[in-house]
Amino acid sequence: MSAKQIEVMVVNDSTYMRSLFSDLISSSSRLHVCDTANDGADALRKIRKSKPDVVLLDLEMPNMDGLSFIENVMPTTPVPIVLVSSYGQKGAGIVFDALEMGAVDFVPVPQDDPEKMRSLKDTLVSKIEIAAQTRHLKPGARYVRRPESPVKRGEPKAEGSAVVVIGASTGGPGVVSDIMSRLPADLPAGVLIVQHMPEGFTKSFAERLNGLSRIPVREARDGDAISAGSALLSPGDFHMLVRQSRTVELNKSPRRFGVRPAINMSMVSAAQVYGSKTVGVLLTGMGHDGAFGMKMIKRNGGRTVAQDEASSVVFGMARAAAEMNAVDRLLPTESIPEEIERMVAQAQ
Repeated sequence: MSAKQIEVMVVNDSTYMRSLFSDLISSSSRLHVCDTANDGADALRKIRKSKPDVVLLDLEMPNMDGLSFIENVMPTTPVPIVLVSSYGQKGAGIVFDALEMGAVDFVPVPQDDPEKMRSLKDTLVSKIEIAAQTRHLKPGARYVRRPESPVKRGEPKAEGSAVVVIGASTGGPGVVSDIMSRLPADLPAGVLIVQHMPEGFTKSFAERLNGLSRIPVREARDGDAISAGSALLSPGDFHMLVRQSRTVELNKSPRRFGVRPAINMSMVSAAQVYGSKTVGVLLTGMGHDGAFGMKMIKRNGGRTVAQDEASSVVFGMARAAAEMNAVDRLLPTESIPEEIERMVAQAQ
């Protein structure tokens, strides 16, 4: 007996793009287009009858745009949403708004030629399949706590005695944002963040985190020092490793688990340099990336914490780490920042 197909609703104001995405989805025997809609309002009218497993959603549409659709659909008919966005670096903020509001993932559409989207068929299909496996959070549960006043920061120290490596994939941007917004300015450790994300979006994500966090956050550059009280985000399509000099190395060596940056690369190299002064944090995401890295952190005397199943959009990477006995604490999102502080204090 064949597996049940994943039912997908395509929401896009362009007739051409609706047809293109429908063709790409239908090319997979595992997916089926159950309905289409030309804007958010049209989708809201149809969704209860169509009952899609996943919605493929454009963000910029007339009548009701993608953000308004998410805001209206999540409280009443929560459904996994994959965004398709032609926004580049300058407009990435709206993508992160949508992710924080409840969207699961996004696929960037080449701005110069949407027809190039055909080359991303495998990526599109994979993200839809992963989205279909996600758990639905309560409406508003993924909104990030915004600072009520300007963020106060201390001066980063030249060298941190400890390092925190945070890894995330599907569902990660909102969780990473929430955790970073709760870490103290005087955290006596450098922070390295690896979020599976396409090239061209990580700089905007770093800027967004910088606006939320009490410690400065920026996209890493090759040779950057790892400093206590500051954070570096791995740029898209680059692995980020830790050198013996406690600086970062960016490279384009082969993908690991099909991804670059790979969480394992950062965690393993950090454990080799920082030893028992390493804290590993593994968050929501599909697959196994980061599980071996967490194991190596523990093997070198470090400490590890992972996001629990109940608060994860996808309990994949953290599950894999837990099954390898590589997780010291399995906690809900809201408890992780305090646990990071505790583990860093123990590592001093």
